[in-house]
Amino acid sequence: MSTNVHEVVIVGAGLAGLTAAYVLKQHGISAILLEREPEIGASWQRRHPQLTLNTHRDLSTLPDTRYPAGTGAFPKRDVVVRHLQDFARTHAFDIRHGVSVDDITRDAPGVFRIASSAGDFQARHVIMAVGRDTERQLPPWPGLDGYEGDIRHAADFGDAQAYAGRSVLVVGGGNSGFDVLNHLSRVKTGPVWFSVRRGPSILPKRLFRFAVHRLSPLMQALPTRLVDRMIAATQYLAFGRLSRLGFPKGAHDAATRLVDQQIAIPVDDGAIDAIRRKQISVVRGVRSLDRKAVILEDGSLLVPDVVIVATGYGTSALAGSDGGTGVWHMGLTPSLTSFFHQTRREATLIAKAISGRSGR
Repeated sequence: MSTNVHEVVIVGAGLAGLTAAYVLKQHGISAILLEREPEIGASWQRRHPQLTLNTHRDLSTLPDTRYPAGTGAFPKRDVVVRHLQDFARTHAFDIRHGVSVDDITRDAPGVFRIASSAGDFQARHVIMAVGRDTERQLPPWPGLDGYEGDIRHAADFGDAQAYAGRSVLVVGGGNSGFDVLNHLSRVKTGPVWFSVRRGPSILPKRLFRFAVHRLSPLMQALPTRLVDRMIAATQYLAFGRLSRLGFPKGAHDAATRLVDQQIAIPVDDGAIDAIRRKQISVVRGVRSLDRKAVILEDGSLLVPDVVIVATGYGTSALAGSDGGTGVWHMGLTPSLTSFFHQTRREATLIAKAISGRSGR
C-alpha cells in the first residue's frame, strides 16, 4: 500500500484523462493517471479501422496541439491514436498502465482511498475520466437470451468489408447507427435494414463541399431552440423530407436532446444516399427476438445474417462510492463543438476548483 497522499489521481488516460493532466499541470498541480489499458489509445485501436471523427480536425485536438500537415478534415482512427500517444509522450505524464480501479472510498477527512489492481492509492482529489463509451448496452428485448443469430454491439462492428454479401439489421438511429450505415453504404452487402423508432435529426458531414461541423462554435453560442431550427433547416436543405424515405416523423430537437439527454447528433456520410438507392431499407423498431428471427413492431419478421445494436453505451459502474466533494467526473458530456473542446472546458473548471481549495 502506498503511504504517499497524491494531490490528484486521474482514473483513465484517454482523451479526458490526458486533457485533465495537462490542464492541472498548467495550474501547478501534479497528478498520476491510472489506466487499465497497456498503452495509450488502445480502446481507439479496437474500434473498426474505417472510423473517422465526425468533428473537424481544427476542433478536435488535445490542448495547444495540432495534427500533422496533410491530416484530413476529419481525422482517421490511427491518426487520432498517434495524436494521443504523441501528446502523452511529449508531456511525460505519470501514467500507470495495466491498472484497473475497483473502488473509491473516503479514507480520512480530505483523503480518498483508490483500491486498484496495483494496490491502494491515496489522494486528496480523484478525477473520473473513464469516458462515456466504456460499457456496451443491449436493449432488454424479449427473447434476447434465446436468440441464436449473430448479434453484436456497434462497438464490435469491425471491418466493413467483412459484411460483403451478408444481410444486416442495424438497430438504432443515433450517431453510432449512422456511423455503421455510412461504412456499410460503401460495401456490396446483402439486404441492409435500418430499424428506427423516431425520425432522426441528422446533419450532413459536408454540404456543397463545406464541412458543416466548422460552424459548430457559432452554433454553440446560440440559444438551443434556435440551433434546433438551424439543424432542421440544414437537414431539409441536404436531404429533403426524410419521411419520404420511410423514416417516422422527426421532432427536430437535436440540440435540445444533446443538452438535456447528452444524445450526440448523427452525421450522414453516405447512409442517406444508400437509402435512396434502396441499398438500405428503413424499418420499424424491434419488438422482440425469436430463436432465429427478429420481430418488428409492425409484426414483420427479419432473418438477418448479422444484427448490429447501436442503441448506446453506459459509463463504468465505478463512480466513487463516497460521492461528495473531491471526486470529480468529466468526459461524459457531448457538445456541439467536440469532446476535445468539452473536456478541456471541464478540466479547466475542475483545476480552478482544486487550486482554490489548496490555496494555490
